[in-house]
Amino acid sequence: MRPVMLLAQLSEIDLTVEALKARLTEIAQEAREPEALTQTRAVSAAAQTEQARCRKVQVEREVEQGRIANHLAQAEKGLYSGKGKSPKELEAAELDVQQLRRQLAHADDELLEALVCMETATAAVETNNADLARLTVEWEALRMQLRAEHTRLKAQLANEQTQQLAARKVTPDASLVVYDALRPRRAGRAVAAVDGGECSACGVAVPQSKLEAAREGDEFVYCGNCGRILWSD
Repeated sequence: MRPVMLLAQLSEIDLTVEALKARLTEIAQEAREPEALTQTRAVSAAAQTEQARCRKVQVEREVEQGRIANHLAQAEKGLYSGKGKSPKELEAAELDVQQLRRQLAHADDELLEALVCMETATAAVETNNADLARLTVEWEALRMQLRAEHTRLKAQLANEQTQQLAARKVTPDASLVVYDALRPRRAGRAVAAVDGGECSACGVAVPQSKLEAAREGDEFVYCGNCGRILWSD
């Protein structure tokens, strides 16, 4: 087999190996937890913290409201019984009841605010938990797909690398020197097929003399535009 054909085969294997390695790198990146999930988890945690705070405030307000309501009930009972109290004492008791009623009204307002806070926080927790669950399921499904693809591509890469070594062994050393020097300067593709009279890499027409040499000659023929080694079967 002509050296250029051996290089053409090696080139295709090398390009496949590079593509597989690149995809494996991409898979490693894609397998990381997505930013949306990370942010949603943080928002969910913050919502739970706010819910806990609202619950604590609600309990405190309920205790305070209950304390004032109980005190008011006792004060009203003492006022309306009127037993053994002078007019001044009754007047003072009436003032105490009025003050306790104002305090109770204020406590009721604060308790209502705490209940609204708790209701809002609970709704936020439920919404964020639903989003978190959905994103987690989606991510786990993606991870399963990526793991399966990773396993398949690793096996394919091992096979291609075996073929890569075999291809280099049967390729003349002199040809490999030219090929290895040219690849880095041509984006990894040192060899290009002639397709329809044009270089398949850059699309520039190849002169007839070069076409014939690429088909039949043993010497390397280079594209006059991109400088890649041309081959044609």
